[in-house]
Amino acid sequence: MSTVRWKIDREKPQKELIEEAAALLKRGELVAFPTETVYGLGADVYSPEAVQRIFEVKGRISQSPLLVHVSDLDQVNRLVTVISPLARLLMESFWPGPLALILPASPRVPKVVLGGKDSVGLRMPAHPVALALIEKSGPIAAPSANLSGRPSPVSAGHVMDDLDGQIAAILDAGPTDVGLESTIVDLSREKPEILRQGGVPLEELEAILGCRLEAFTRPKQAYKTGDLSIELYEDRGQLLTALSACPHGTAALVHYGEHPAPGMVDSLKAYTLNLKVQGGDLFSIIREAETQGLQRLIFAPLPADLTGWGRSLADRIRRAAGVS
Repeated sequence: MSTVRWKIDREKPQKELIEEAAALLKRGELVAFPTETVYGLGADVYSPEAVQRIFEVKGRISQSPLLVHVSDLDQVNRLVTVISPLARLLMESFWPGPLALILPASPRVPKVVLGGKDSVGLRMPAHPVALALIEKSGPIAAPSANLSGRPSPVSAGHVMDDLDGQIAAILDAGPTDVGLESTIVDLSREKPEILRQGGVPLEELEAILGCRLEAFTRPKQAYKTGDLSIELYEDRGQLLTALSACPHGTAALVHYGEHPAPGMVDSLKAYTLNLKVQGGDLFSIIREAETQGLQRLIFAPLPADLTGWGRSLADRIRRAAGVS
């Protein structure tokens, strides 16, 4: 299969490209598309065969549910059995945006989408291309457009690196804005629970809900990056010891402003990661380190008491390094 890469205008998506991509989805093909968080790998949510292809292409386990992307509340009503007042409050506050909500699933949703559960995750992306595509094609089941375990794609180039020749097309609207996956809140249980920290910071959710929320402790999920080892040190002394033991040209340091090892500035490749602003730096840094043939990507100790966006990004760094 040859993957077509269409350049598309982010703010004013070309109608003919949207129609072609929607037609592919309706024929059961897979299409990658941009959202404000990361690029998604889309299939027609009502086609079990097409959705199954997502699992096959990504190497994703079948017990892992897929998020469904919607463009309006009519689509939501067909996908769930009930929308609680709390769900409506969060939709009104954060949609379109990087928040996914887990709600009781309608019988219309194919079981392959649900991963063995009776609930479905829904999100309304805040991206003109994504919304135009969903409006034309209908709801789209879409996890991130990468091989399972790999860093999420924040550009069409990242998608091509992982999935070229495996999917029908990519809508290339340039780099994503947020550069981190959506926050996921499970509202299908008695008490709301955050399943994943992401584009909507925990504090913003708590401000709307008027209560504190506990984040679900996710299992370790170190990335599959070939020969590249991703490491996080919480102690500066251990960090300096690790850096000193790295042969020249084999490792890179990721820090957050002030270089923690000033004596190694000239001898050690380093990346600066801004923990206070949104952007695609984290996943881009990991992928660049891999393409540079580095053996180790070493993260400096994370600042204490991070809040907002920084807290979400720190959680993703710990997961990338396989740290609980």
